[in-house]
Amino acid sequence: MTAFIRACALSCTLLAVLGPLRAQQRMGRTMQQLPPFSDPDLHRRMEDILLQMDAFHGDAALRSINEALVHARADEEARCYLLSYRAEVLYYDGLFNEAMRDLDDCGTLADRLGDSTLMANVYNMKGLLHENIQDNRLALPYLRAALRWFPSRPRARYPVTELHHIHGNLGTYLTALGMHDSAEWHLRRSLALAEEAGAGRAMAVAWWGLGNLALDQRRHDSTRNHYERSFAVAAEHNDHDIGVDALVGRALALASAGLQQEAIRALERARAYLIEHRSGIGLVTQRNFARVASATLRQLGDPEGALADLADWHRIDSTITARNIRSGLAAQAELLRADNDLEVERLERQRIAAELDRARVVRLVILAGGGLLLVVIVVIFLLSSSRQRTRRLLVESELLRERQDRTIAELRVREQVGRDLHDDLGVGLSGLKLRSEMALLPGSRIDREELLREQARRAEELMASMRHIIWALQDDQGELADLVAYINNHARTYLAEHGIPLLVKADGPWPPMTVSTTERRNCFLVVKEALHNIVKHAGATRVTLALRWADGLTIEVVDDGCGLARLTDHGGNGLPNMRKRMAGIGGVVELVPADRGTHLRFTVPLGQRKLA
Repeated sequence: MTAFIRACALSCTLLAVLGPLRAQQRMGRTMQQLPPFSDPDLHRRMEDILLQMDAFHGDAALRSINEALVHARADEEARCYLLSYRAEVLYYDGLFNEAMRDLDDCGTLADRLGDSTLMANVYNMKGLLHENIQDNRLALPYLRAALRWFPSRPRARYPVTELHHIHGNLGTYLTALGMHDSAEWHLRRSLALAEEAGAGRAMAVAWWGLGNLALDQRRHDSTRNHYERSFAVAAEHNDHDIGVDALVGRALALASAGLQQEAIRALERARAYLIEHRSGIGLVTQRNFARVASATLRQLGDPEGALADLADWHRIDSTITARNIRSGLAAQAELLRADNDLEVERLERQRIAAELDRARVVRLVILAGGGLLLVVIVVIFLLSSSRQRTRRLLVESELLRERQDRTIAELRVREQVGRDLHDDLGVGLSGLKLRSEMALLPGSRIDREELLREQARRAEELMASMRHIIWALQDDQGELADLVAYINNHARTYLAEHGIPLLVKADGPWPPMTVSTTERRNCFLVVKEALHNIVKHAGATRVTLALRWADGLTIEVVDDGCGLARLTDHGGNGLPNMRKRMAGIGGVVELVPADRGTHLRFTVPLGQRKLA
């Protein structure tokens, strides 16, 4: 639970502290406002970019930034501001490598300009990027560098990172690492600076971060007080996303303290607040609300409610993932178009860098050759004089073999995903293309309206296949409870589309267990295959899906259709394929005798891999 709370708090606070493309035109009272750029056209472009970012128009902002970069090719200070804004837009589109490249260029320009405020801005954003690419421990050095670079009298022409942002980020990451004393100092420092700058949103975030810290330390009274302060400030400034985070955090705190009735009322209040202000609350906040609400209901002993909120979390998460994919593709295309204008300059820098690399490699080869000779002599001496050294080398060799085995297993999973992409998406897309081309042939008698309906249905199936593949590869959805919720949600949606009633029996509690990518993928695919057979062949009027845990996961799919009386192991309905998938993860498929219909039982011995 502690790790879960930290993950939710960190993902929400990243958006809150940076302020998702929000409030970019305003600058805190503690930041000295420098005169705008003397070029009126460039200043107008900067104002347009900030307005677009403030209105969440990421694609439009990216186009305007690229046009301004071409216009300000010779102005290093303008390019520094523009590259930092583009890195922020790319960050929210999930294009972390492209954003890091822009920040590297921005850091070079800021260093050349001698502007410590812009340098602090670069290091703060690099910390956020490294947190998403790697982990908090790699992000902390960048944030501490941002703190060192931030001047005592900051000045800027346009909005950049302020001191309370850096302290807030440090407090959040230190909380996630369990360094509570340091985290509290930074969070309280962020609160004081936000109050001084008149930044209402930052004040609400700081109180909320203190609430998360107190919840992690199980200081229940302080937790509730901090969340209430956060909600009061957020409501005063109409920051509804922070408000709903504070309310649902208070409900989780009450549940953790054992105050069930108060926790239930607090959760109902948070849910009502979310519904009332949904139009002003982003999808990321709504997704985090569903996950924290699920954790609260789980503590209150309401597994059905927890499962429903978890299913809602998966639905919102799938929507966010799809949007990020579309936005990321558009952003990459826009970056490619913009980079064409700067290709010559980039190639020249690459040529110089390549020459320096070659010279560096020559020096390294010489040093490595001498070092290798010395290492060989030392190893020979140690091997001949110490049996213990030999044992240690054997152990290291075994560890290396295990790592190679894990790498091979990962490559097999990637190979299987590639086959799925080819078999499902490749074949489906080829079919769509072929049907479209046939409809366009002169004299074609194909019903265009019927063709469009069929194409739309097939496109929806391809999108669903893509979502299933993405879900199977996501490490943050690897718990057993996530697998159960995903299977439950898919069965309900799929059978509802075909008008077949479904009864779900999901007997918990589910142990906090990690399930590998192959295991959860094969479990989902056999259930998907069974449901497909029911819809296409069984003629069933009712389906029962039962999931239970008893030293392993058991899944039963029962229908009242025509049955499998004449089915053999070598024909029909996908049984050989399902048995093959189960055998791949050590599971078995049983055809249970039934008076009517078909009764399939899948048993997977997942073992006892409990989470820490």
